Amino acid sequence: MARIEDTGPPLLQPCPSCGLTDEVAGVPAVYHAGRDSVRITTPARFDDPEETVTRSVTTSLSGALEPAPGLLSMPSPLGCLAGMLGLVSIGTFIAGAAAGHWFSDRTTATHPQNYPFDRTPVADSPRPDFAFLGWISALALVAAIALFVRAAKHRSARKRLLAGRAAAERLWSRGWYCARCGTVHFRTESGEEATALTLQEFRALVWEAGGYGHLVEGGPRQPMPRARRRA
Repeated sequence: MARIEDTGPPLLQPCPSCGLTDEVAGVPAVYHAGRDSVRITTPARFDDPEETVTRSVTTSLSGALEPAPGLLSMPSPLGCLAGMLGLVSIGTFIAGAAAGHWFSDRTTATHPQNYPFDRTPVADSPRPDFAFLGWISALALVAAIALFVRAAKHRSARKRLLAGRAAAERLWSRGWYCARCGTVHFRTESGEEATALTLQEFRALVWEAGGYGHLVEGGPRQPMPRARRRA
C-alpha cells in the first residue's frame, strides 16, 4: 500500500476508484454529518402527561466510520451491579441471622408448671432457621466478587484503549470518503498511487493504529500503512 503523507494541510485528492472529486469529502466531516440529536414528544394520554425525550440518531455510514469502538465512551455498569449484589448479600445475611437466631445459644427449657418437682429438660419448640437466606447471601456475595473482578478488568482495558485513541484519530482524520464509490482513501505523496479501501478495511487500519484492532469484526486486518514526515 502507498505511504500516507501526514504533513501540510489536507488537500483534496481524487478518488482512486472513479478519479473524481465532486463526491469526495473528509472522513471527519462525513462522520459528524451523520450524527444528530432529535427531540421526540409523546402526547398526553389518559393519566400520562406529555413527555419529551432527546435521542441520538446515527446513520449507518457514520457508524462505519467511527474512529474507536463505542465501548470507549460507555462506562461499565458492572461496578454498580456488583455493589447492589454486595448490599443484597449483607442484607439477607443480617435478616437471616436475626430471624433464625443463628448466633444464639439454644438451651433446653423445663416445665414451669412442675418446677421444682420435675426438672426433666424438654427441647425448645421447633422454629424456622431461615437457612435459605444464608444460601442467598452466599450466592449474592460470590456474584458480587465476580462482577467486581470483571469491572476492574473492564476499567483496565478501557484505560489502555483510550491511551491509543489519539493515534487512531490522527490517521482517521486524514481519510477521504467518496460517496460515489463508497470507499475511503488517504492522500499520498506525489507520484504515488492511492488505494481505495472498503469501510471495513479503513476501520481496521484506524483501529489498529489505536491499539484496538482486535475489536474489528470480520476479515483479516490490513497491514498498517507507514506515515512519512518531511523535514
